[in-house]
Amino acid sequence: MRRMSVRHLKSAAVSLLPFLRTGEFGPLTRGMTMREVSELLGPPDWWMDGGSEAPVPRLWGYRPFLEILFDPEPPYLLRTIKVSRLPPPDKKYIHIACLRVATDGIHDQMRLSDFLRRDIWGRGDAVVGSCAGWNPVIDICTGNTRLVWSASVESEEILARQSEGGLSKAAYMARRDQLSDGFFGIYSAVSPELDRTPQDTWENFSADQYLVLVGDIENITK
Repeated sequence: MRRMSVRHLKSAAVSLLPFLRTGEFGPLTRGMTMREVSELLGPPDWWMDGGSEAPVPRLWGYRPFLEILFDPEPPYLLRTIKVSRLPPPDKKYIHIACLRVATDGIHDQMRLSDFLRRDIWGRGDAVVGSCAGWNPVIDICTGNTRLVWSASVESEEILARQSEGGLSKAAYMARRDQLSDGFFGIYSAVSPELDRTPQDTWENFSADQYLVLVGDIENITK
């Protein structure tokens, strides 16, 4: 990882809600060239070499939590936009490079079910996934974005112990929603569901199905 100095460019306005819906981070959109990104945001705060895949740095980072990944082959177009963390609840705006980002009430205390209750996406536009494989995460996938949460090892152990007592499907999913407090980021990608790793062992739910499952938590052991 290398660091680069940042030059200040003309400010632009961005909002998190449109990003969640469209995958476009204000003027920053997939398909832009490296030069276009640099002219918009300036040099990154840090970047990582392309390694054996590319002779150019493919991953660029802008503090506090914007990451950009370019294609491994020329012309190295912008492939993925990632907001790796969310702001605290008291922040109405944050600044990333020259971007002034309105948080729109989105914050780091929100669980997956909290996003669904905000009605950010239209009916049927969001798919909720629960992975039972070696990568135990839950996510929201839309046509443009993917949001990912994980549970800590300790939380996974708690869920496993409680499951031994015979939790219902609804109780299990509600408890998993509560315990998955490790936010991995918002990803803007061409095919968000294809970014899942592994591709198998996923169980999908509609937003309504998931909210029904996690809605009744009265019988969940806390």
